[in-house]
Amino acid sequence: MRKLIFYIICFVCLSTSVQAQFHISGVVKDSKTKEILPYATVITQKNLGLITDAKGHFNIDSGQPITKLKVTYIGYYTQEIILNRQKFITIYLKPKVENLQTVQLFSKENPALAIMRKVILNKDKNDINKALSTYKYTSYNKLLVTASPDSIDSKIDSIFKVKEGKKIFSRIDSSGYQFKKEIEKHHLYITEKISEHKHQKGKYKKEIVLASRMAGFKNPIYELLAFDIQSFDFYQNRFTVLGNSYKSPISNNALNFYKYKILDTLTNNTYLIYFKPKKNKETVGIEGVLYINNNGFVIVKAIAELKGVIAVKATQNFTFKPNFKIWFPTSTSISIRRGNNNKQINLFGNKIGFSVHDETPKDSIKKKTKSRNNPENQIYLASNTQNFDIEINTPIKVKNPTQTVEIDVNAANRKQAFWNKYRTDSLSKRGVQAYKYMDSIGKEEKFEHYLSLSRKIFKGYYPIKNFDFNLSQLINFNNQEGLRVGGGFTTNTDFSKTFKFKAYSAYGLKDNTIKYHLSAYARPNKNTNTWIGIGYTDDLSEAAKLNFLFEDTSFSLINPRNLNIGQFFNYKTTQVYLDFDVKSNLESRIQLSNGAYETKFRYQFISPSTFVSDYNLSLATMALQWTPFSKYMNTPIGKIRVKDGHLKIIAQLTKSFDNVLDGDFDFTQFNFKISQKIKALSKSTTHFLLQGGLIFGDAPISHLYNAFPNYALKNPWQKRINLSGVNAFETMTFNEFISDKYVSFQVRQSFNRLKISKRFKPQINVVSRFAIGTLDNPQFHRGFNFKKMEKGYFESGLEVNKFLLKGFGFSFFYRYGAYHNPKFEDNIAVKLNYHFGLNF
Repeated sequence: MRKLIFYIICFVCLSTSVQAQFHISGVVKDSKTKEILPYATVITQKNLGLITDAKGHFNIDSGQPITKLKVTYIGYYTQEIILNRQKFITIYLKPKVENLQTVQLFSKENPALAIMRKVILNKDKNDINKALSTYKYTSYNKLLVTASPDSIDSKIDSIFKVKEGKKIFSRIDSSGYQFKKEIEKHHLYITEKISEHKHQKGKYKKEIVLASRMAGFKNPIYELLAFDIQSFDFYQNRFTVLGNSYKSPISNNALNFYKYKILDTLTNNTYLIYFKPKKNKETVGIEGVLYINNNGFVIVKAIAELKGVIAVKATQNFTFKPNFKIWFPTSTSISIRRGNNNKQINLFGNKIGFSVHDETPKDSIKKKTKSRNNPENQIYLASNTQNFDIEINTPIKVKNPTQTVEIDVNAANRKQAFWNKYRTDSLSKRGVQAYKYMDSIGKEEKFEHYLSLSRKIFKGYYPIKNFDFNLSQLINFNNQEGLRVGGGFTTNTDFSKTFKFKAYSAYGLKDNTIKYHLSAYARPNKNTNTWIGIGYTDDLSEAAKLNFLFEDTSFSLINPRNLNIGQFFNYKTTQVYLDFDVKSNLESRIQLSNGAYETKFRYQFISPSTFVSDYNLSLATMALQWTPFSKYMNTPIGKIRVKDGHLKIIAQLTKSFDNVLDGDFDFTQFNFKISQKIKALSKSTTHFLLQGGLIFGDAPISHLYNAFPNYALKNPWQKRINLSGVNAFETMTFNEFISDKYVSFQVRQSFNRLKISKRFKPQINVVSRFAIGTLDNPQFHRGFNFKKMEKGYFESGLEVNKFLLKGFGFSFFYRYGAYHNPKFEDNIAVKLNYHFGLNF
């Protein structure tokens, strides 16, 4: 049971189940063709009504006996059915043949299309995000993983083994019985959230989480608080259901993608319009019903369904606000349960399916149980949200709109009185017991400890009490140091939320030298994520490498390029830092540094005014990182990205001052980097990377550009096979080209893994790279040979990942163009790939 609970937490969800004394379910079909009738209207004798789902099924729970059903469907005769304690019923409706013929003879087109055109025409007037200047409301969400006890078969089965052709009793299987007893006491999981939502026209919506409670955790999982499984909006051209994007049935060109049909006309001038994708694809598409009021042709209720191996149903209800003549969304619900067919479904960008695991040994015989009664088939997720305290067109200012979610510092510590004030649905006994049960398991199994551990490891750190130890500092290898071993740490929020310290130290077994770094920081402003600090570094760096103050958060214990780099310099510098967010998606970093630079290879800079091999630099650097389409959340543990917009732009300006604190050079450097990732409908991905730099004035080798090469012309040829780099020019030899002005561009097309066999599923990338550069006064740089890259450098290749072993593969690159080598074999690079590393 605990294993089941633990895996459910990884999915996390909730909404209270309704306990009803009387229940009836059934299906509605055409009496002649026996085909199902989706979204037929079913009403009880007490006017308790609903519509059937996309498969024609319905379920009705009532506190009173259900004795009569009335079923209507446009184009069919209304039928009333007297019930006699049935639990399941199949209802056949007779088509109105004469009416259908009349429609076919005299109607020029499907009447639903005329209605939908008016809905699309009026959608901007009815969209609250476009029609209203501001709005604010409070919401209460309850999310459950649960099952209805009445749906669980509690029979105890006998398990027999077959031995010599005879059945021999082995044991009793009471899993269904035990599961039913557990589910009668408590839900499998529960979580609640109270939020304040603000919207100012022209800006993002912002959610402030006022209270949050997740069973099994003292503090909420902040990443999950930002993930709203109910964030679908029919008025957008594309809306999202469970992480997957679909074209809206009222998008500008929706009529080209959807079929529409009038199901019914209600007494309040509301049409029920059924929509379904025109193309029947391998993967399930969205279908459902729109309730359209003909006064303004506005959506007053919407139902969207995905019917595959997983059945997803999302419903949104609207309430009319007469003072503003707008229909405002007041409730949203979503349910996820096992479906009735094997058609794949896209959730969170992946195709999802169920597989049934029967732990009964193969040589055993178990009494067969109907699959719909199996416990694992009855578990479902339900999430309900109620919106209230709605304020429209009142003065509201949304601060820092790119920070779309903000967590109140007291959100995890609200008293029961606060919850009772905002709960729109009382907590049932099963809900209370779910909290108690999961909290006890969470404490015993140390859920929060392992969550914190995984969160830090994904970022490249291992936490021990107040310190996070840097895994990237453990071991490395390069030509200068040989084997490099070391360690490093940074203090975490358990140490202090206002101050932090960083340090690392490493020792090279080849150069027998210790390298280290020490720094201290203080945070004067949490809202702008402002940190000021001071540090000292004595370490090595690759010469002529394009550097940015903003570093990638991914890490690898070994950097394969370092195995072949031959030109390093040592720097001993003092730094002063200032970091702050201009906006959540626009980060800035300022650094002042001064110190000595010592080249570890033959190098001299000789100009009319300067003659040095080692030198001092006094630098002032300002960097900006802009992620225009990404969204962020402000939490007690810091800023967390909740949506990756895939476009990232970095711009960095550095000024070197001579005669300031013994500085030897006067130059200005501008570096830039633009990366973009585009996901295609075919699930392939295209990566673009444009980067480069400009230097005005004369700069030493440490601040020039080598275009990031990763090749060595060793003999015999087999010695040239090494590990590939990340975005490196695989056929360009180390420091073959040196530039003070350069730009490079590369495109990587990544395809889905090929399913050649169950175990053999390689993933293929096609890569092309280009670079061009120049160097003013190359004669100033002495001691090693290099070329200018004024004619443009080209290479293309193929990467086959996850081919040999888990994470390993190979790649092939070819060099062509103006810098094509005379010998054919010198233009070819064969590399080994590996994907060992964690990214977050």
